[in-house]
Amino acid sequence: MNRRKESAALEAVLSDGWSSACRLYEHLAGGGRLVALPPTGMRLGQDETIFSDTVLGYARFYGTSVQYRESNHFWFGSTGFVLAGMAGDAIANSSARSRAQAMAAAQWRDQAQVRMILSNQRLLGDYQGNLLSFWHNGVVELTADLTQWSFILRYQEGNPLMLHGPAAPWYAVAVAWLIFGPQGMQLPALAPISAAVAQRSRAITGEVLPDQS
Repeated sequence: MNRRKESAALEAVLSDGWSSACRLYEHLAGGGRLVALPPTGMRLGQDETIFSDTVLGYARFYGTSVQYRESNHFWFGSTGFVLAGMAGDAIANSSARSRAQAMAAAQWRDQAQVRMILSNQRLLGDYQGNLLSFWHNGVVELTADLTQWSFILRYQEGNPLMLHGPAAPWYAVAVAWLIFGPQGMQLPALAPISAAVAQRSRAITGEVLPDQS
């Protein structure tokens, strides 16, 4: 029963997040603007305005270096015993090397739930007590899988940033508008939102799509 309640609660939160993103998309695509939040205790830059402050899933994509220790024993005894010992060392070293390579490979790291503030100039994330700024003017690409509640920002400098969770679709729409302007509403990343808004509009107006057969 508890699992059912948790599942129902999660579905409700996700549905609300999606509906909120659709409403924002419709508003911005129709020429509207983001609404600023009241001033807070956050010290901002010149002409900086906050539009949202919520919790999102967070991760960065990068590789790292991993140290490992190889086994180099001296084996004494019969030829068979020495060869078996050397083979054991080789297997252990190969396994350790493979584990280190896998751990060092570029992958999504630092995964956490963080407070993420959206302003007209940046995303400001509170990761492990450190406030990290991700400036809009450094973004070179926005991609998304909004059906999985996530989007990714790639920057001129620094590691890619992934944000996910119920609020991610809303943030993706807002960030697209802030970075690319009104034409950001036409980005492929927002296609699922655009389609959902169009479908809702047709349902309200009773519009019937022409037969494509």
